[in-house]
Amino acid sequence: MNGFGLSRERFALLFSVMLVAAAGNTAMQSLLPAIGRDLGVADLWVAAAFSLSALVWVAMAPVWAHRADRRGRRALMRLGLTGFIVSMLICGGALAIGLAGLAGGSLVFAIFMVGRSTYGAFGSASPPAVQAYIAARTEGAERTRALAALASSFGLGTIIGPAIAPLFIFPPLGLSAPLIVFAALSSTDFSFAANTGGCATTAVSMPGSRVSMP
Repeated sequence: MNGFGLSRERFALLFSVMLVAAAGNTAMQSLLPAIGRDLGVADLWVAAAFSLSALVWVAMAPVWAHRADRRGRRALMRLGLTGFIVSMLICGGALAIGLAGLAGGSLVFAIFMVGRSTYGAFGSASPPAVQAYIAARTEGAERTRALAALASSFGLGTIIGPAIAPLFIFPPLGLSAPLIVFAALSSTDFSFAANTGGCATTAVSMPGSRVSMP
């Protein structure tokens, strides 16, 4: 992969952050209809959980985009990764409890909606931070190519997620297991991000920072 003015390792990290988040979300979406039927939850509430997350994302993404230059892109990237990890653990844990018959469907989906709202509120910090970081380190046509490559990571993730989700279904977690696996994969990204060198703080306008809404 071309580094587009960044080191290959650093661009690969940024690409992976977006890829894993997209794959995790679409994997979850592909599994939820079956989980909802097992829990006796109407499709309406399944859709409502994702709509709520999207609404919170739309509200918070501009806030994080505004703070990216003042608080540091790496810090916001870590915040977004943390939001994704915590969200997947909350959602996966709640669904696992429900599928095991330890809690009713209504309670499980109430907790699930809290988890999805967590992702909308804090997971939305990563895309603006990643885009601002690339914009600050690249210029002209190089910037365009880098941002286009970054956008492709999200598209690739939406394809990969549902395709590999069945591979991560195992006892005792069953259908909720892929959510835990994607949280673990994102934790790896977090570890690399935490040990990557500091990011430039040059202010760069990023009007398209709402990309990759869940």
